Amino acid sequence: MKFLFKLLLLLLGLVGISSVAILAFYRWGSASSFPPQRYAEIVTYRQSEPALREIFTVVTYNIGYLSGLTNNQPLVRSRPRFEANQQTALRALQEIAPDIISFQEIDFGSKRSFQLDQARAMAQGLGLGQGAIAVNWDKNYVPFPYWPPTAQFGKVLSGQAILSRYPIQKTSRIVLEKVESKPAYYNAFYLDRLAQVALVELDGRQIIIINVHLEAFDAPTRLSQTQVVRDLAEGYARDYPVLLMGDFNSAVNRPEEGRASIQLIAQSPDFTPAVPIDQWGADSATFPSDQPQYKLDYIFYTPKTLEKIDAQVVSTAQQASDHLPLMMRFRFRDQAQK
Repeated sequence: MKFLFKLLLLLLGLVGISSVAILAFYRWGSASSFPPQRYAEIVTYRQSEPALREIFTVVTYNIGYLSGLTNNQPLVRSRPRFEANQQTALRALQEIAPDIISFQEIDFGSKRSFQLDQARAMAQGLGLGQGAIAVNWDKNYVPFPYWPPTAQFGKVLSGQAILSRYPIQKTSRIVLEKVESKPAYYNAFYLDRLAQVALVELDGRQIIIINVHLEAFDAPTRLSQTQVVRDLAEGYARDYPVLLMGDFNSAVNRPEEGRASIQLIAQSPDFTPAVPIDQWGADSATFPSDQPQYKLDYIFYTPKTLEKIDAQVVSTAQQASDHLPLMMRFRFRDQAQK
């Protein structure tokens, strides 16, 4: 009996130690390493004097932290691969010379991308003076890819960025709802889905830029997030010209999605897509970048205040990311009427 009692105490002790170890790991892995008060901030990369112009160019690009087509693959990547992808992306964007570009999945200093501040590198390479950053992933441990486990350790500091040739006056970071069907520990390590808002001054005119990266895997959550984003954008549209853009993770030609959540934005009376709805097929697809089949990336604008000149998918970005950028050129309606 004494032996059994001692064995029980030993087992209880081991369980207790294991529980403490698991709790400690959970707290460490899900802890932030970047000051939360800086999760939304405006950064000046260089001093610039933007030229006066009538027509402006805007781009949205899920850059996939410059991991190319290996974004969701369990691979150990080399630094030369990242450097080559960065140069490919920069060459494609330099040809367009964007005035404003919104990035999704851009790293600000992560082990997986060799601690490079990709927002700063892109801003400097494109001659863009200011950026608004919005952190959505700040973890010491990310349980993906599922194999090898060694790839899961190390700081991930990532998110969204709006880079601008013109002054950014304000920025905010709106965290969208999590997937309710997932357990707490899943959401603790999962990225925040965001709507990033920036107020930019273009030649004396104010314009609102909304940069989003919506839920990829759970359709009901994505639908709910899309409705929140539409309400947000329509609210700003009452007072400002608005550009709503980003990775909406929705395509009308994916039957498994059911009701395509992007249709919620398309039905808004206040917004028009840069690529017309009847062209949302393979010709305007942005994913995957090697053989585009689905249009996941969109730009919407307020037609009452902005006039679209043209829009196109930037195929010259090749496979720097698993997405292709989308660009639009526009001008203000009051300028067009002069």
